[in-house]
Amino acid sequence: MSSDMHLFVNLLVVLILIIFAARIVGKLCLMIGQPRVLGEMIAGVLLGPTLFGAIAPDVFASLFTAEIKTILYMLSNLGLALYMFLVGAEVNFKGYDKKFFTSAGSLAVSAFFVPLLTGICLSLAFITYFEPQGNALYFSLFVGIAFSMTAFPMLARILQERNILNTKIGATTLLSASIIDVLGWLALAILIALVETSSVTGGIMTIIYTTIFTLILFLVVKPLLKKMGDKVEQTGLLTQANMALVLVLVLVAAALTDFIGVYSVFGGFMLGLVMPKSKKFQEQLNTRLEHFVVVFLVPIFFAYSGINTHFNGLTMTIFLLFVLILVLAVTSKYFSSMFVMKRMGYSWRDASAVGSLMNARGLMELIVLNVGLAYGLISQNLFTILVWMAIITTALAMPLYKASYSMNLGKRRVFPLIKYNKVKER
Repeated sequence: MSSDMHLFVNLLVVLILIIFAARIVGKLCLMIGQPRVLGEMIAGVLLGPTLFGAIAPDVFASLFTAEIKTILYMLSNLGLALYMFLVGAEVNFKGYDKKFFTSAGSLAVSAFFVPLLTGICLSLAFITYFEPQGNALYFSLFVGIAFSMTAFPMLARILQERNILNTKIGATTLLSASIIDVLGWLALAILIALVETSSVTGGIMTIIYTTIFTLILFLVVKPLLKKMGDKVEQTGLLTQANMALVLVLVLVAAALTDFIGVYSVFGGFMLGLVMPKSKKFQEQLNTRLEHFVVVFLVPIFFAYSGINTHFNGLTMTIFLLFVLILVLAVTSKYFSSMFVMKRMGYSWRDASAVGSLMNARGLMELIVLNVGLAYGLISQNLFTILVWMAIITTALAMPLYKASYSMNLGKRRVFPLIKYNKVKER
């Protein structure tokens, strides 16, 4: 057997292993009341040195060779660009009345900036223990962004599974999470631009290029895509030619943003934002792309993340840092969300429930962490700590949500009984 064929067979075995592990662990999580994506995150970590590499080091080394890791890295980035494109396509700010958007915006600002500042202060206070890889300011900003993220697509699926998507509390939480995603990716794009150019001037130029790219998308590409969306709405069919055009645009957007110094997945996300928001178009787009991306490509990303998740010697200092990060990540997001919701007139139960749901960081957090690792912003140990923080905070979201309505926190819940038509249409 030739070396190329051997590499191909090796890759097929690894892909089969990844898909099986993701589906099995995902199913187990569903059985205990957790979202499937949490199981897929855990499966990726278990396939790495944490479990598989520990119990079968020789098999692990023979399967996950340097060549295989390179292929997984490329497939991961392709999958992330397509996944973030689908996330952007789901974000729709139209149809919300001003008062409701103001409420969701207030929640988003609080749930984004309080954890952001908490992460920055924590990283600066313990910067020696965090082993920053480069500029301390860039490092602290990155940790702040990692603290602030909420997984919009995952949150949508949690709300759907629990039949609370079509409620006012669900609509508020979902809209706020989508705003946080936009803020988070804009902040990360600016940070990566500064890191890539290593100068303020270079960073400003990258930001200018990114702004031009964004303006072209919204002023030129979006009107052209609207015509395609209108045609799909009339015929109910997204043709192969249209699908090919969409895929080419995703690849071009990813390549351009990477070329100008911003991580490629940002291009996919921004292109998704300008996609037509008509119901039939989104149904057709999801039918053709979502299953392939979510079932095949995203688990590859989880596995690649899992390969990079390992401690270079677990010490008491690392463990205490992990506990500190976990506590501050949960409390900063939870209390900032809860107090804002309470000030807007929600009961303590509803406010607590929203704070719980906003802690679901999920896949979005892992994407951010991989960006930080790829650009040398964080150490290997901190990457591992933050991966486990993402997994645990995601796992805590639903138990804390249920606990909010079982504890005596004041008035009985009212808002989950109120339907909100905008979200129902989604």
